[in-house]
Amino acid sequence: MAKDNYCIYCGFKLFPEDHFCPNCGKRLDEKVETATKTSKYEPSKVVDGIDLSQANKSKNASQESYSSSSSSKNTAAINASDYSYYKKEITKLKETYERKEKNVLKLLEQKFPAGQLSYYRFKEEVDSCRVSFFKEADAAENMIELSDEYSQKIADELKNKVKTLQEIVGKMNDLQSELIISISNGDDGSDDEISNLIKEMNDLIDSVKNYE
Repeated sequence: MAKDNYCIYCGFKLFPEDHFCPNCGKRLDEKVETATKTSKYEPSKVVDGIDLSQANKSKNASQESYSSSSSSKNTAAINASDYSYYKKEITKLKETYERKEKNVLKLLEQKFPAGQLSYYRFKEEVDSCRVSFFKEADAAENMIELSDEYSQKIADELKNKVKTLQEIVGKMNDLQSELIISISNGDDGSDDEISNLIKEMNDLIDSVKNYE
């Protein structure tokens, strides 16, 4: 039985008691009624033979796949950036150490006249510090070169090594500052401050050796 609607075949006005369209004679059964309701209240999900619901599912799946892929690429980029940061930091620290060590050796020559035992004693300590510094730097760079993928464990170890290198450079900077102050003040007396700084630097290096 048709309800107060229009014929889906010809658009003729229908009445509730109509089982057939008075205009075109088409049968108005339940399937037609359902189709009429659907066409009136809901947009068709099939256009030009394409099921839009399936197309939307495919589109959503594609978007999820792209999102997952983008996330993985971003993670890889961050990881690569982590190693890149350590590599750049190590290179910068090596350059800084070279500059500080060169200045310290020049200041030692100014502080202690040629031939004085104090000069050779302090220079030997500085040379020892250099060996330890570059041993740590080389080990860190080897880790990066040997790694074919990101590892949090390696990143943590690199972080520790960079911290050690920074501390050694810091001690070398303190030694440079103390020598500058001593020379500027014309201090020909005790070298206790310089000796203490050298000792602190050696203690730091020993702690690294014990850790290894």
